[in-house]
Amino acid sequence: MNRVGQYIESLIRNGGYSQSEVAREIGVPRQSLSFVIAGRRDLSMPLALKLESFFNLQEGELLKKQTEENVRNHKLKLRNELVKRLLEVNAFWSYTAVSTEDIPDEELIEKVFIHLDMADISRLFEIYQRDYIRKVWKEKMAIQGDYLFNLNVMIALYFFNIKHPEKYLRQIEREHVKKIADYA
Repeated sequence: MNRVGQYIESLIRNGGYSQSEVAREIGVPRQSLSFVIAGRRDLSMPLALKLESFFNLQEGELLKKQTEENVRNHKLKLRNELVKRLLEVNAFWSYTAVSTEDIPDEELIEKVFIHLDMADISRLFEIYQRDYIRKVWKEKMAIQGDYLFNLNVMIALYFFNIKHPEKYLRQIEREHVKKIADYA
């Protein structure tokens, strides 16, 4: 059962109705309502509007919940695919066991940049906001100097449209070294 189905089921239960009663009242087959509640079928626009009217919900509330869930599921699927690809290239060689839930977002972003191809890197932008990806890249990778310099130049140009990436990267590295020196 998905979240939208659970929500509809709770509305029915809390209203003291059965699925059959609600289906009859809104003029849809009980099986259609049952399939939506069980997560076996997406909520259609007409069914959503009828349910919203019946339960006095805000217009579009059910479809918004469904869309949010679909986005969440899509992002989770992409994240799982990236972790699988990283495991295939042995990016987590120092870990004893790895599951998708164990990997912090920052580490996933860094490892995808270092180990995977442009298509996989582009998938990061479907999962996370651009500013967040740039922040992680700047804090974890751009500061590494010569070690990842050529890769960072490519990332700066292609993904963040940074003019004069070599100059930008040297500036980031200097700021990082200064911050470490000031901290010590």
